Amino acid sequence: MNCFSIIAIAIVLSGCGEDGSYFSLNTKQINADAVSRMEAEGVDLRIYEFTPRTDSKKQCVFVSGTQKAGLQCWDKK
Repeated sequence: MNCFSIIAIAIVLSGCGEDGSYFSLNTKQINADAVSRMEAEGVDLRIYEFTPRTDSKKQCVFVSGTQKAGLQCWDKK
């Protein structure tokens, strides 16, 4: 690895927030209400359930896998 590659990696990593995201340090992190894992046909899925900060009357679920992800929100009852 040459010197230029090391410097480029250092610059990229210096822009990361404390949570390891690529957003600015001013980006607020949402904490999930619940986090689960599920195995489906040999694929490890992560499920995050949360209430959006912009609408406390909504409930959302974000499902993330190795190649795909999805988000679904609905009104709380």
